Order: sequence, then C-alpha cells, then structure tokens
Amino acid sequence: MIRSLALFALVLSGCPSEEPEPEPELPPKVLVIGIDGLRGDGIGGAETPTLDSLIDGGAWTMTATTQLGAPTVSGPGWTSILTGVDADKHLIYSNGGWDQIDRAYPTFLKRASDLGFGTGAAIHWLPIHVDIIEDDVLDEAVPNADDDAVADGMAAMLTDFDLDVHFVHLDDVDGAGHSSGFSIENPEYVAEIEEVDGQIGRILDALEARPTRDEERWVVIVTSDHGGSGTSHGGVTDDHRLIPLIVAGDGVSPGELAAGSHLDVHATVMKYLGHPPEASWGLDGVPRDLGDS
Repeated sequence: MIRSLALFALVLSGCPSEEPEPEPELPPKVLVIGIDGLRGDGIGGAETPTLDSLIDGGAWTMTATTQLGAPTVSGPGWTSILTGVDADKHLIYSNGGWDQIDRAYPTFLKRASDLGFGTGAAIHWLPIHVDIIEDDVLDEAVPNADDDAVADGMAAMLTDFDLDVHFVHLDDVDGAGHSSGFSIENPEYVAEIEEVDGQIGRILDALEARPTRDEERWVVIVTSDHGGSGTSHGGVTDDHRLIPLIVAGDGVSPGELAAGSHLDVHATVMKYLGHPPEASWGLDGVPRDLGDS
C-alpha cells in the first residue's frame, strides 16, 4: 500500500555533459500505529489484508519483544514505545504512578515538536494522552475516542492537515483479549484483529489520497505494547512479551528482521526524520531497517 518514490534527474538534450542538479530530498512523514494487546501470532491467525500489505513491502518481525523492565502492561509498554527506553529509565512500572515519569527521556513526539515538526495523535486509552505524552506537544489530537473514532479522526487529520509525525492508539484488541481470551483460537480476539485491520486500512487510504502524497516520503510503523494469555497479561512468557514490529514505506528494504523490540520505534522515527539517535539520549532501542542499515 505504501509505494516507493523514484527520484529522477532531468538532462536536457544537446546540452554539454554536466552533472545534473540533484533532486531535492522529499520531506519525511511518519505514522506510528499501536495496536494494544496484539500478540506476536495475532496477525498470522487472522485475515488482515492491510497489515499483510505492509508486511509484504516492509521490514517486519512477529517476534519482537516488549520492554522487559516492568510487567507487560500498558503503562510501561506505551511509555517505552514513545520514549525508547525501558522502565528503569522512564520509571513507569504499572498503569499508574504517572507523577514519577522521568521527563529526561522525552517521547518521539516531543523530540519532533522541538525540532519544528508538526505532530498529531488519535488515542483510545486516555492516559497516553494526558500522562505519557508531554503537555503542549500535539498540534492536533483526538483523545479518549473509541477505535472507530480514532481511525476516522486520524484519517481526517491526514486529509485536512499537513503534519509530519502521527501516532495512533487502537485498544479494542486488548479489550477482546480481556473479555474472552488472548488467543488466535478465540474467535472474538481474531475478529477484533480483523476489525482493526479494516480501521488501519481507512487510515492508510487517507494517507495515500493526500494530494501531496507524491511529494512526500512516508514510513508506517506498527507495533504493540504487549501480548497476553488467558484473559490477562503482565508476565514475561513468550505469550505476553512477543509482539509484531512492522516498518514499511518509502526507502525501506523489505524482508524479515532478525530481531526487534518496541523500544526501537523511537529511534526509527528519529532516524527517518533525519535526526538519528545521539548517545546522550540514552535510548535502549535502535533504528530498524530504513534501506541503509
């Protein structure tokens, strides 16, 4: 669905042989999609044409790991995804205790905003918006909405605004796991994964329909905060800690990643924006494949 852009040089016929002027690099745009409670085997156990299209054209692994410094729950999970560091640095160990978050490790939305990039988010789970993401960072936001409203809100944001870094949080896969079981043998869990795939499809359709799409360079990153088993999560078994990580878009070399972690999202976003991680940031994640690594 995300197609590669070919840069070309125009050489005038009959002119002396000169080096053509290099084509200016297209502006980078980022969309990070977080699917709460999606196990590593969840995509393979469901009909997911949208996610499959990202996998087919992108770099991916279904055995990426969560943060490992705290229980595999949403608080430390989403804080780690957004900040790129484990719980021993950001200090969030549960779905609470937000006052102790260490702001020395900013979210990728904060870093991008400070560098002058426009930012937007559509979020189901409210603590991500009010407790994890810093104040006055988002130029546009759809907070505390259900998954359909999140998808439609981000689609509208991509249609109506020219922002650079976008974050989406979809929660209903986790809800299905809690209500009836985190398992690809559970029809309700599988059905919700398929529902989310359709919602992501609407978002990506809006991205591709942007009138400036051919003048932009996009990357789409998909991951989760944790898996689960039975009707719960929080442990460090494979069922709980293994999750998907997909990086697809313009300039991404397709193929299966040998390893990965949702801690890599922050570093990958910043590298794509042209600001690769610095040692002073203290990140625990690393940039994933963008065609040059």
